[in-house]
Amino acid sequence: MTIRARDFLLIPNLLSLFRLVLMPLPVALIAYGHDAAALALITVGIVTDVLDGTLARRLNQVSELGKILDPLSDKLAIAALVLALVAYKDFPWWAAALIIGRDLLILLGALLALKFKRPTPTSNLFGKITALIWTLLILSYLLPSPILQGMLLALAIAVTPVSLMFYLMRLAMAPRVDAPHSPSSADDGSSAGNSSARS
Repeated sequence: MTIRARDFLLIPNLLSLFRLVLMPLPVALIAYGHDAAALALITVGIVTDVLDGTLARRLNQVSELGKILDPLSDKLAIAALVLALVAYKDFPWWAAALIIGRDLLILLGALLALKFKRPTPTSNLFGKITALIWTLLILSYLLPSPILQGMLLALAIAVTPVSLMFYLMRLAMAPRVDAPHSPSSADDGSSAGNSSARS
């Protein structure tokens, strides 16, 4: 994996860095009871999250740095927000522990993939749906909407372990980067690489 200094200046990566810098602000706003402002900033973060993946593909600016920054900023944001909700909005601590534990296992899996020269699985459709459900759950605690909170919490708890299982299965089945490939498998890998999106 090669990370170049100029990758930090790519538009998608600048958006991911912006989300990292933005992250403490909604947490502070939640702490001081400014829920509407926190909701607005979280919405800005969601928009930049959608934009960075879209721009990376359309501008041909998919980078190794982006594959790290994008999911890292998402996971740190969710962890920070659920901890703030636990502290100030009666969010269930065990639900926060579940999503943070899942994300820590995913990050550990990514580090092991790098160590053993395996490609790091990018987020698939189920992973994106899981992230969307957790984002909506966080937003529901700022509205607030008890009925919506209950529905989304039950859904989030149901999909989180399944998404982790799928990720670990993909990680275990990923071939070594330097492993020899047959012509057909090389073609498949090339096609998958060209069509993969940043998580």
